[in-house]
Amino acid sequence: MDIRAHFKKVQVLDLLGTTFLYKTFSLPELAPSNFEIPDVMLGRQAEAIFESIIKESKSYKLLAANIQIQSPTKTIGELDYLLEQRKTKTQIHVELSCKFYLFDPKSLGTFEQKWIGPNKKDSLQDKITKLREKQFPLLFDKNTENLLENIGFNASKATQQCYLAASLYLPIGQSRLALPKAYQKCVVGYWMYYHQLTLEDTCSYAVVEKKQWLLPPKAITHWCNVKEIQAKILESLENKKAPHVYKKSGAIIEKFFVVWWDLK
Repeated sequence: MDIRAHFKKVQVLDLLGTTFLYKTFSLPELAPSNFEIPDVMLGRQAEAIFESIIKESKSYKLLAANIQIQSPTKTIGELDYLLEQRKTKTQIHVELSCKFYLFDPKSLGTFEQKWIGPNKKDSLQDKITKLREKQFPLLFDKNTENLLENIGFNASKATQQCYLAASLYLPIGQSRLALPKAYQKCVVGYWMYYHQLTLEDTCSYAVVEKKQWLLPPKAITHWCNVKEIQAKILESLENKKAPHVYKKSGAIIEKFFVVWWDLK
């Protein structure tokens, strides 16, 4: 499978509402391509895939990508993508994110604050706040004016949209039905504490490195038995890294994280 087709299957979390006013961008249809995913960090992989789809598209013209905005003394931020629809000439500023969040009912705060990164380094609320207060307003910063003028981008007439490819994980045994529909469709797996882990001799397992998280599960070639996977999981937990585990039973593959938060 074309990795770009697999990426398009990752559900996009639609955050449009009373406190987030940015619509979700829709990726165009794929054109034939010899694209190969680069050996870079996950976020950069997502950017390379997104950019490839846009460049090969008949619907959009890519005006600029990953533009560093400089003040007289420092870099103040980055605009992800500036696009133009070929037919309508509508210009669009798109911010792209590819995120993996675990729902932790025990986390304090709002519903969005309870969606946290596997190692508790960030949250969905952090991302929403950054988009709303920093990334989207950057288009209208005085330090951006000359750059936009040089590429013919009219910020006052442009629309701003978000593409948040989200893979969500619930606590083991919890039903997605309790979630808003926008979140339900993004659930791809579950998470657990180590003491909840039960490994089955009839199944194969893999600890999937972060650079492989966007690959189709069929691309994983090294599968482990119970003894091997338990050792890998324990090694990750001892280093305070939540391993991303794939469990294969016949043709069925499940995805889950094992977290270290309850370990002393």
